[in-house]
Amino acid sequence: MAWELVAIWIIVAATIVWFVRDERRQNDARLNARARAYATGSAWRHRSAPVQTRPLVDPDQRDLTDIQRRFIEEMRRVRAINAIRN
Repeated sequence: MAWELVAIWIIVAATIVWFVRDERRQNDARLNARARAYATGSAWRHRSAPVQTRPLVDPDQRDLTDIQRRFIEEMRRVRAINAIRN
C-alpha cells in the first residue's frame, strides 16, 4: 500500500516537472522567434509613427458666447467683492 502512494506521488511530481519544463521551453521558443523577427526586420518597423497633433477645438468655436462672457464677468465681480471683504 505504501509503495503505491509513493509511486503515485512520483508520477505526479514527474508530470508537474515535465509540464513546467515544457511550458518554459515553449515560452523561450516564442521569445526567440519574436526577437529574431525584430532583429532581422526592416528598419522602419523599429521606429514609432510620427505624432500628429490636431487642435482640440475648431478655431471658430474658440470665441466665447454671450452667456459665457456674462458668467465670467459675474465671477470676476464676485471675486473682487470677496477680495475686498477679506
